[in-house]
Amino acid sequence: MPSNKNAVIRYMYLDQMLSDRYNKYTCEELLKKVNERLGQAGYPTIGGDQSDYDRYIKSGKRVIQLDIQALQEAPFNMEIDSSEKLYGSPVYRYADQTQSLFSKPLSYDEKRLLQEVLNTLGQFAGLDSFEWLHDLQEKLNDRKSFGRNEFDKESTDTRKIISFSSNYYLEGKDFLGYLFALITNKKVVDVEYAPFGEEVRTIRLYPYLLKQYNDRWYLIGTPLGDKKFPYRKDFFVNLPLDRMEAIHSVEGIPYIDCDDDIDVRFEDIIGVTYDEKTPLTKIILAVKDSFTGYVDTKPFHGSQIKYSAIEQEYLHNKYAVKGYTFYSIEVKPNRELYNQIYMYGENVLLVSPDDIRKNMIAEMDQTLNFLKSMISE
Repeated sequence: MPSNKNAVIRYMYLDQMLSDRYNKYTCEELLKKVNERLGQAGYPTIGGDQSDYDRYIKSGKRVIQLDIQALQEAPFNMEIDSSEKLYGSPVYRYADQTQSLFSKPLSYDEKRLLQEVLNTLGQFAGLDSFEWLHDLQEKLNDRKSFGRNEFDKESTDTRKIISFSSNYYLEGKDFLGYLFALITNKKVVDVEYAPFGEEVRTIRLYPYLLKQYNDRWYLIGTPLGDKKFPYRKDFFVNLPLDRMEAIHSVEGIPYIDCDDDIDVRFEDIIGVTYDEKTPLTKIILAVKDSFTGYVDTKPFHGSQIKYSAIEQEYLHNKYAVKGYTFYSIEVKPNRELYNQIYMYGENVLLVSPDDIRKNMIAEMDQTLNFLKSMISE
């Protein structure tokens, strides 16, 4: 056991460095770091007068070596590995980097990373309304929290390093925190919902998931149902938060959980519109050759496949399309799929199935005719 307070303090500093998986310390480097910390804390350093550098190093290293030996003996019994060499000198570290004699505070870099994670969470439009997020950020900046000690660097740099696309003017984003808590606590909710151009109505549902798509937040859940529309566990609604007037927790009604991982269901669609009755469909897309790099690096869907050279030749002959490369995806067709294809104009064409292609052509013809009538007027 250490015989004085100074030895205990040295053991604490050595423990932090020997369990540091990001840095490597030789005996001389351990001496310098320990003395730096002892001096900053107002304790006597080891090794004597540094004006005689060789004597100081020899004497100080001897103390460090005895400390390392003490840490390997009872009652500490820490296994220390010194097999690695750095500039010809052994590197000292715990054989198990997850072990530590003392509660190890977060390093400055770890705290900075955690701060950036919190900032990143706050950038998902509306998550900054979570009270717990603000509390956690305040604790991170509190000197007494997260193991902060007198050796930590102080930083006033709070600028964001990662930025996500988000709609800061989106109405209803303040509901995110409340809905998050209701879903977590498995509460039935009443949503006062106002579709565009319609009267406000109340929808009672089991809330399951908050999903963001195209800079808009949606609540996914299953309505409890009524005499006109009975409850169906396989039926889901998606309600945009910006159309919500109010949300109320409903007490006294048991919560029915979703049998499946609801997030997995959305792997079969683009966006948020999911219909159990819509079959999984193979969609063939023709992408302009000059645009294939974009589609290769940003696929339409996780199921996207580029056809082989032989298949490309066959599809070129079948659809009489030149200057295009063919891809396929397997999804449940919905409005979001059509809108995404429309967005790319002539760069992306849906060529199969025929019924979907014809419906899209009819929609485009209707839009074109409307535009022509506006111009003619």
